[in-house]
Amino acid sequence: MSDIPKASLGRAKVSMTGVLAQSVGFMGPVFSVASLLPLIVGLSATGRGAGVATPVAIIIAGIGIFGAGWVIAQYAKRIHLCGSLYEYVSDTFGPSAGTVAGWVYFGAMLILAAATFLVLGGLTQNLLQIAFNVNVPWWPLALAFIAVVTAIVVIGVQVSVRAQLALVLISSAVVAGFSIYIIAKGGLGGHSLSAQPFNPFAVHRLDLLYGVLYGINMFIGFETAANLAEETDNPKKHVPRAVLWSLTIVGAYFLLTAYAQDIGFGLNATAWKNSVFPLQALASAAPFGSVDFGNIITVLIIVDITAVAIGVSVAATRGMLGMARAGRLPSALARVNPRFRTPVVGAALVGGVSAASVILVVARNGVFSLATGQPGVLQPQWSPMFGWMAGFGGTGLAVMYLAVSVAGARGLWHQVNRVKLITAATAGTLVSAGAVFGAFYQAPSPLDTVSWSLAIWLAAGVIWTLAVTRRQRTTATATAEPPTVLDDAIGDELRPA
Repeated sequence: MSDIPKASLGRAKVSMTGVLAQSVGFMGPVFSVASLLPLIVGLSATGRGAGVATPVAIIIAGIGIFGAGWVIAQYAKRIHLCGSLYEYVSDTFGPSAGTVAGWVYFGAMLILAAATFLVLGGLTQNLLQIAFNVNVPWWPLALAFIAVVTAIVVIGVQVSVRAQLALVLISSAVVAGFSIYIIAKGGLGGHSLSAQPFNPFAVHRLDLLYGVLYGINMFIGFETAANLAEETDNPKKHVPRAVLWSLTIVGAYFLLTAYAQDIGFGLNATAWKNSVFPLQALASAAPFGSVDFGNIITVLIIVDITAVAIGVSVAATRGMLGMARAGRLPSALARVNPRFRTPVVGAALVGGVSAASVILVVARNGVFSLATGQPGVLQPQWSPMFGWMAGFGGTGLAVMYLAVSVAGARGLWHQVNRVKLITAATAGTLVSAGAVFGAFYQAPSPLDTVSWSLAIWLAAGVIWTLAVTRRQRTTATATAEPPTVLDDAIGDELRPA
């Protein structure tokens, strides 16, 4: 195992604002509004969603995930290690259970990180073609993003969180302003302002449930402030606040943008859903936008996804360092850069897996089928693999939220208010289980392979954990000192006659 001081990340570097930026940056508010909000409306494999009542679905999903966030915040007050959720599960169920949970959690993060670079390359290629009539293949652009993000992560956490903060603030502020503009104009036709989007009875209850299940995915990543516990001067105060404030701030942001889109399409859920990318659809044409403004929104989405890529990389590298330092992953992952005090091997692993994913997609022409529902129309080469990797990563993180919510009900039983704990743990368990169910139920190809792929990864984690546990026991036995003559003499004196 690595020497602990050499694997130390240090403290007193990141402020409350920086820790908050980590969670918000990982969630990617603009990217979520652009790509995940349509799923809540009904653009999903089931064809069902909350429709005009999408804001209600976001509120319910936000309240549920806030329960899981409350449990995580209570753990964060007590455990100040960069392993975050892995450490919380270990604290309650022991290191073996924690290792399996961490294996799933950080494996999902690795895949999620690689997915962000696929979409970054693809969207940048599309922007260059539309705005500048320049045709650059998507994969060199993806590799360039990997190099830039890896450099940012290695240089230091201050650079990472400042970059996330700047990128998120710029992109989110413009989209929030555009949403307020739509509301100020009264929505489509100037007469669409209505309280109907906040009426839970505006749609069938089962449709609302589907909207809630997909809505949970918009909040994924809120907990990653905890991965900076060793790099902030007051982790007991900053991390719990960042976890809960990120959910509150981003939740309000999602409500604002969802309501604006709802009335922007004239409370017509079918038109909203069929627009596929409603944010860009509203921004690119009258009566609210233009072609040029639509291109600006595309740039902002790319900017926001870059913040997501940084956030995922920061969280994954810190978490893997924590597990490696405890002897639960290869010790090389605990190595830090002597100058920047950052997990340099972890950063190289994230960059390497991401680059390998890009090369695989190019070599196998998408890996999965590029066919669409329209004859002769193909998806971009990167798109099917991005969807699969995002599904795997998001579901893996939801499994971890489920594990932590269950662990909290037991591990925090004697440490916090029990009424609050039962309420929060129940809400967290229900919404996390719902998110996992929503990812598997009626999933189309290739997403129908995510469930068994995740099961295989989980089984590999169990095997790895058994091997690690056995090795540690063997090492402990081999290094144990044999009893001395003095020990035997003391034993004889204490042994009853």
